Amino acid sequence: MQIGHNYCIFTHSRFRYMYRISLLILFFLHALIVRAQISVQAENPGIDTLEVMFHNDKWAIVHSVVEGDNVFKLSRRYHVPPALLADANGINFQASLNPGQLLFIPYGPYNQVKEASGSRFDIRPLRYQVRKYDNLYRLAHLAGVQQRVLQRWNGMADNYIEEGRVLFVGWVFYDVSNGPVADTVEVDIRGNTAKNKKQGTTTKKNGVEQTVIVVRKSYLDTLPEAERDYMMQTNSEQVVTEEKGTAVFFENKGKLKGSQFIYAFHNTAKRGTIIKVYNPGTDKTVYVKVLGPIPDTKMYHNSVIGIGSSAKELLMVTEEKAWCELKYAPAQ
Repeated sequence: MQIGHNYCIFTHSRFRYMYRISLLILFFLHALIVRAQISVQAENPGIDTLEVMFHNDKWAIVHSVVEGDNVFKLSRRYHVPPALLADANGINFQASLNPGQLLFIPYGPYNQVKEASGSRFDIRPLRYQVRKYDNLYRLAHLAGVQQRVLQRWNGMADNYIEEGRVLFVGWVFYDVSNGPVADTVEVDIRGNTAKNKKQGTTTKKNGVEQTVIVVRKSYLDTLPEAERDYMMQTNSEQVVTEEKGTAVFFENKGKLKGSQFIYAFHNTAKRGTIIKVYNPGTDKTVYVKVLGPIPDTKMYHNSVIGIGSSAKELLMVTEEKAWCELKYAPAQ
């Protein structure tokens, strides 16, 4: 009987010890979570976090429209292609927005920020509320980071997440300026930049005035026609609109197939505009000429440009779609 009594006392003591250890572990984990949240807030003083949620099976930031908002202004603010923003909300570029209207701002490689410091004011932190059946691996993939990074951000010892928990999931580029979509420069009536007004010098030699005129052959004359037109339209890339997004390649047919130009569809550049298309994955560039707006078909869904298939080889693309960066002269 004494042995049984002692065993019960030992078992009870062991249970109390394990219970205390469990409480300490829970307290430690809670402290890590609080510390992580405080750290994120400390690095972004006075800056509210933005909410990211699922929209069409992808992440999007919820934006409440205020007076003066439009598609192009929001496109600049969140560093997202205008075509992608309009498509995500089922609207066109010229659509008027009403104060209080909710828009979904696409979130992806074009506006993701994976590392940041408190000295940056061009970004905003993001939060996400866990849904039922969410898993940390997929959330980390959507945030553009490894799972262990997402765990570190939120002070998580393992990959367990419960429904309703709010996670910090990174940052988004956020431009609060109200400047124009494209930078502009002053030019004279000949199209030269204002600072290049002096064309020659006058000197005296043996009492006779001589004007020295330096004649240089323009490097534009050595460029292919499409690239030369692009440089002329953009004033040697001093006046450009920049855009990033998915390019879709279409099969060249009829007269297009034998043309010296590679043709393209684009929604904002006017007909005849030359667009510089850069593939950051292969570091290759091609110049294409705009035929008109992107056709309203499933093939071009979520794309910012449609390009003739002959450009695939020049850009070293094997798929029917590719992520590209665009530069072109803004429409007048």
